[in-house]
Amino acid sequence: MRKISLFILLLVPWLLCAQDLMQDSSQANADSLVLAREREVASEFGFRDSNTLKDVAVKLEIEDIARWKHALNLEPENKALDNMSLRRLGITPYQAFLAKQTVDYGFNELSSLGTVAAKLDIPIKKMKAMLGYNDSMDTSQDNLSLQALNIELETISGLKEDFDEHILSYSGSVTLVGILIVFSALLITSIIISQLVHLNKKKDEESKITVSSSGKVKSAPKDLNSNVIVAAITALHMHRMDLEERRKMVLTFRRTPTNQWRASAVLSMPNREMTSVRRPK
Repeated sequence: MRKISLFILLLVPWLLCAQDLMQDSSQANADSLVLAREREVASEFGFRDSNTLKDVAVKLEIEDIARWKHALNLEPENKALDNMSLRRLGITPYQAFLAKQTVDYGFNELSSLGTVAAKLDIPIKKMKAMLGYNDSMDTSQDNLSLQALNIELETISGLKEDFDEHILSYSGSVTLVGILIVFSALLITSIIISQLVHLNKKKDEESKITVSSSGKVKSAPKDLNSNVIVAAITALHMHRMDLEERRKMVLTFRRTPTNQWRASAVLSMPNREMTSVRRPK
């Protein structure tokens, strides 16, 4: 047991050192890739970090310098920055080149495929299908950069133009498929709901109690106790008897309407004799 614990104590530092070495190697590969791109940009456009911001804008053929400075996280309206060198501003030539790509395309070569699809308003599955991916449902490469995927920015720009040309047909097909799915679901749901009546019909028929006019039970559920049947018939009989008693009470207390004036013989009083005017003879 002591040997195992000692082996584990010796193995843990070795694993940590191996993990650090792997991270250092991956970081070194990334740094070497950035340095290689730095040299490519410097040789292609002919400027270094000692050049001023204005000279670099001319060499990169930047038309909207304000947007380019904004992409570099600089104050666009500050003209004093134009005569400062990239080194003084803390900007590398590669960063200046990435900012140019951001101004021209809205993204750069270090942007991930998912980010580019979101900025161009193209569904990521549709973009991967247009790029020739066999499995557009695979999301393992969505967070990789265009540089890592070896995809040119011009290719993505061409995909955007092609998508805009066929967006009406694409949106129409998506809408049609959605409508078909919704109406199919509604149709299936209505069929299922209509069949639920038949499922409960047999059970309802079995639960009915049929009684003849003489009071005998014709049919009853098999699992129903006879005491329940007797109680139901007794309750029905008592209810009918109660209704008959109520009717008798109504007939007993009902009186025929009479005229009180006629009953008191008010009209037969000799008022006519008292109020009549005597005529002279």
